[in-house]
Amino acid sequence: MNYDEAEMAPGTTGLLWDETPPLNTAIVRPYVWAVLMHRGACRPSEVEAAIAQTCSVEDLKVGLYDDGDENLTRVEYLVGQVMAEFIIEGLCRYNEEKDMWVLTANNVTKLINVATAVDGQLPRHVLQEFAAKKQDTPAKRRIGLV
Repeated sequence: MNYDEAEMAPGTTGLLWDETPPLNTAIVRPYVWAVLMHRGACRPSEVEAAIAQTCSVEDLKVGLYDDGDENLTRVEYLVGQVMAEFIIEGLCRYNEEKDMWVLTANNVTKLINVATAVDGQLPRHVLQEFAAKKQDTPAKRRIGLV
């Protein structure tokens, strides 16, 4: 939609952007963080649903995005890529039983940086893991306190 077309019906749609930028992992990552920081765990479909509201129609079309034989939308593929990065970095673990990625307290520095950057709060189960790790130190194990 261009400026002239937007003026034909003022107040109904307003001036819209001509193009929505194509998705990449940098655009997908904040959506994943938002769900993980709120709930502490997420399913791929939850992140995909959040992104679908703002992404281009082209990103919702099914295609082959990797060497596999599975047809995925670009959104599904990129969410999978981001979650794989999170697992490699030690930020998440995958719960096969519930098909969920769960935030862990393994990469403490990164988690604190993200929470600080968005002026947010870490999920309670992560804070409890921090506390448990802090209490369970090698020195305490050696002398039998834990």
